Order: sequence, then structure tokens, then C-alpha cells
Amino acid sequence: MLHARRRHKAHAAKDAVEIAAVADTPIACTLGPESLGPRLAWIRRVTEQSLIDHELAGATLRLMYRTEAQHELEQIVAKERECCSFLTYSLERTASAVQLIIHTPPGTEANAKWLFDQFLPAVPDPTPQSCGCAPNACGRPRMKE
Repeated sequence: MLHARRRHKAHAAKDAVEIAAVADTPIACTLGPESLGPRLAWIRRVTEQSLIDHELAGATLRLMYRTEAQHELEQIVAKERECCSFLTYSLERTASAVQLIIHTPPGTEANAKWLFDQFLPAVPDPTPQSCGCAPNACGRPRMKE
């Protein structure tokens, strides 16, 4: 029982150090406006072309990409680690996909979707088609409001 208490205290102390280290890192991207747009467009292009699946759970985003995207994902992660050091990234290749996992700092779960937005698939426009079909279902123009 005493061993379990010591181990619990050791883990609590380690967690406190990790939280303190994250607390010293501002939750802000350091890219300037001239670099931000092209970076977001690059990430969105790779997402549109290669994303297979994703799962957002609390402060963690798991993304699965086609294996062909590995080189670009390695470049993206290297660049994102420079400008968004408050996020943690891990990239791993499996037999059928490349998995990118991104974590937000503790206490930022409520803002996770916003922080991960550029990595998430685009949300379809819910505006009905002029023909009454679901958005993007038949290729006809959307209704004007």
C-alpha cells in the first residue's frame, strides 16, 4: 500500500512538472500573416487529398492519411513544431496508413476543435441546392438567399 502511495505521488509530481512546462508556452501560433495563409492552404490540401479518417476526442486529434502523404506530413509536422510548440505531434506509419496524433495542452480541451481546424476535413455547405437535393449531391447550383 505504501509503495502505491509513493508511486501515485511520483506520478502527480511528474504531471505537475509537465503542466508547468506547458503553462510557460504561449498557446499561439508564431507565424506571421504572410506565412500563415500558405501554411493553412498546404495543410488543407494534404488533408483534402490524403485524409482517410479522423477522430477528435477531448484534447487529442487522431488522423489517418494515405501512405503516399508521409513525406509531406513529416515536413508539415516539422514546420508546425516550430510555430505551434504548445501542441505535441507524433507521426507513425502503419502497414496501410500514416497516423498523425496531435495533443493540445491540459485545460484546452474546450478549444481543441478550433486549434485543430486546419487538420480537420472541410464541413460541407448546408445550403440546399436549387433543385432541392442535398448539398453537392447533383452538381446543380445552390439556391440564392
